[in-house]
Amino acid sequence: MTSKAREFPTPAVSLTAHPATLPEAEISDGIDHVAVAESAIAQLARLDTDCLASNAIWRDTLALTGTLRTFFRPALISTVWTKLSQRHRPNNFELIAGSSRVARFGPKAAWVEARFSFELDGERAGRCSGILGVVPSLDVEGRTRWQIWLLCTILEQPLGFPDVDRLEPVPCSLADAPQGHSDQREPRDLDCVVVGAAMGGLCMAARLKALGLSYVVVDKHDDVGDTWVKDRYDSVKLHTSKAYSQMPGYPQTFGPDDPYHLTGKDLRSGFQRLVKTFGIKVTTSTMLSSAEWNEESSLWVLSLQTRGKPCQLRAKHIVLAVGNNGITPNVPPYANRSAYQGDIVHGASWKNGEQWTGKSGVVIGAANTAHDVILDMAQAQFSSITMIQRSPTLLLPTSTFSGLVDPVFNEQTPLELSDRMLHGYPLAVQRLMAMAGIRAMADIKPEYFDRIEAQGYRGERYGDLWGLIYDNEGRHFFDLGAGELIATGQVKVKSALPTSYTETGLLLSDGTKIDADVIVFATGYAGNMKTAAKSIFGMEIANTLQEFWQCDEEGEIRGAWKDTGNPRIWYTGHGFAHARYYARFVAMHIKADVDGNPIEMYTETPLVQ
Repeated sequence: MTSKAREFPTPAVSLTAHPATLPEAEISDGIDHVAVAESAIAQLARLDTDCLASNAIWRDTLALTGTLRTFFRPALISTVWTKLSQRHRPNNFELIAGSSRVARFGPKAAWVEARFSFELDGERAGRCSGILGVVPSLDVEGRTRWQIWLLCTILEQPLGFPDVDRLEPVPCSLADAPQGHSDQREPRDLDCVVVGAAMGGLCMAARLKALGLSYVVVDKHDDVGDTWVKDRYDSVKLHTSKAYSQMPGYPQTFGPDDPYHLTGKDLRSGFQRLVKTFGIKVTTSTMLSSAEWNEESSLWVLSLQTRGKPCQLRAKHIVLAVGNNGITPNVPPYANRSAYQGDIVHGASWKNGEQWTGKSGVVIGAANTAHDVILDMAQAQFSSITMIQRSPTLLLPTSTFSGLVDPVFNEQTPLELSDRMLHGYPLAVQRLMAMAGIRAMADIKPEYFDRIEAQGYRGERYGDLWGLIYDNEGRHFFDLGAGELIATGQVKVKSALPTSYTETGLLLSDGTKIDADVIVFATGYAGNMKTAAKSIFGMEIANTLQEFWQCDEEGEIRGAWKDTGNPRIWYTGHGFAHARYYARFVAMHIKADVDGNPIEMYTETPLVQ
């Protein structure tokens, strides 16, 4: 057996190609799942192939590998576990009381699931947690034995670190101080500078603060949270729930008076409340022009413009939380553009439909933004609304999200536990569980899909949400009301694609013409976080960095919250729950490096014979 270094930069591999499967098993509800779980946990002290099911999968989050890695099949899991156990000495494996249960997904998938705790006392000591999935099988003599199908291990708290999940409110006198202005008393050399003060940047700052690191968040907007009000359409709201979208720290950012679906104004108020409550250091009206590495000081030198005045900061680490910065709206180049006499708007620039009241509108696209726009058009009383759907779209009624997510993310369950019960699993397993849940929920309400599809909308009721998110960052539709506009015919749907503009609208591939006073492109964006990095660090450094999204061959995200190709440049962003959870691990890496004991990342892949 030898090992190879992982390829870098890492090529993208579709998450849908991962060979993971959910186990099919008959497990009685009356099984003593506590005894089953305790027996399986005891095997972790010496994890060999006999303990593991043939489709076993292990995801480690910093505990043994120092990064995010997923290993598949018994021989590989056993080999890596044994090697890393010699270095880190995991021990004291204990079942977390009350956590075991029989988990079921769909008509056949079932396993005994439990959470456990353990410790490390090797090269990197610390407190860890884990999730275990156990399934029955028959041995050569026909007797039932229990094997580990799922293993998840998570670093919770390195020895000597504060708790990254514990964020203390500041005294009232400090909380009442103005926020969003540069504090000249702050040291100029910092442990970390976070670029962007929206959801990703503020979650990152909260984790850094919890670990006692020096940092500042810089943001181009005038006020914290402005991106959700000034840079988006007026009716914007999250398609996920308030509980799913909370920020780190207690008291929680969004309270009982906030709606289930948070609006842009709710988000701005919440972000400002988080900054005030916990004393998060933010400098607004500040643009980062460039960053250069200084070998002598081992610090980044950041050149900034704050309210038009140049300034510099020096920091050991930089976290990019720039969201849509660095990406450009994607507008398909249809022929004859100069002939069209109406208005063309990309979803990135759409505010509302008021100026076209009584006019006709066409929306190109059929995912979340497109449906938000047709709701706006209906509210503005457009005379006609047409949606051009370019490909089938995953349909997700609100009842599907609430039915699957609310039992996990709610006011009764600690947010830290909810995060682990979603994001602790291997992404490939999360995908399969989501698919099973979506199918089950869709079968409860077939008439919802029937009504929309009867109007010509090409919906996928049994779609692959996780595959879409990790491969494309979207192309799905969480229905907050726009579906009814289609089902009742208030919005017409066309599947023929535009081929050219006409003077009054569009010519489609089926030969028909559509008149429109305004055409809105809900057609996505080009570029990503790496695009933004080029403008900050220059081409030489940016060309060594990972891409921000999509998965590698293990089914792990490339670049985000892990090795970017530069040990002191990090990416964060995407959805609220992702940024909130994974920021804790970036903060641990930064803390360890600042303390002079960096967390070593296991980058090898053993070639198991």
